[in-house]
Amino acid sequence: MIYTNFREIDKAGRIVISKDIRRHLNINAGDILQINADDECITIKKAEAKCVFCNALEDLIELDGKHTCRDCLKKLNEQ
Repeated sequence: MIYTNFREIDKAGRIVISKDIRRHLNINAGDILQINADDECITIKKAEAKCVFCNALEDLIELDGKHTCRDCLKKLNEQ
């Protein structure tokens, strides 16, 4: 299903993402969104959890809201 909304940008440069779209994409308050832009298009998507050190997307452990992969955690423990 494709969701389409038209929103006005407020004076502070903000837009509102509708409840239907947030629910569909499982976006909640406090989530991080990735915003990309090229010459003609802005893309907004929910950011993936990734290691804060090497940006790995797999084998992650969450600690205090931050993600670390097992390899980086092992390196930290060795230091």
